[in-house]
Amino acid sequence: MTAAARRDRGRDRQELIVRAAAQMIAERGLAQVRVADVAERAGISTGHVTYYFPTKTALLMAAIRDSEEQLIAEVERTVARVRDPWRRLERLIGLSASTGSGDQGWVLWLQVWHEASLDPDVAAVQDSLDSRWRSVLADVLRYGADRGAFDVVDADASARVLSAMVDGLSIQTTLGARGAAPGDVLALFLAAARTLLTPSCAEPATSAAPARRQGGAPCS
Repeated sequence: MTAAARRDRGRDRQELIVRAAAQMIAERGLAQVRVADVAERAGISTGHVTYYFPTKTALLMAAIRDSEEQLIAEVERTVARVRDPWRRLERLIGLSASTGSGDQGWVLWLQVWHEASLDPDVAAVQDSLDSRWRSVLADVLRYGADRGAFDVVDADASARVLSAMVDGLSIQTTLGARGAAPGDVLALFLAAARTLLTPSCAEPATSAAPARRQGGAPCS
């Protein structure tokens, strides 16, 4: 076997392990998952798992990174195609927010936040991933501001506020809270975003569609 083939095989094994770990952690919680469980789900030996990921925390970090990479890839494929700023923001949040009770990606985030409160290394990874997501959101806000659709003074600060909304509402959805169905949560988020982002000179919103400046022209 060539060196390139060995690298490819090792990469394939790591992907199998990470996807299996994500499933198991979402189903049982990190504390209840054994390395042997992950190995069995991945269809490989326990030794292979520990070779690539010496600890369960390392598995969790790999799983959340993989989940975020998939999200960013989907965002890059679809969000930039949406020209209307409000629809672009709605599309981004629709891709990012929890899809319902037990959403695998959000259950992983709950585990990451717990571990981050105890482990500085996990906290650093969590902060890096959060910062990357907020940067994507801030770019969408700048896109809207440049076209006169959003009233944004500090895109990074506004992205932090909106990101906190997504986190809080998605946690409720993931936990199955009453009144937190995915559609209801998206509507709540967009209503809050309209309050925060709609220029003061815009016409009042009279329907589910967001208010916007007439003709998209800047306020004078």
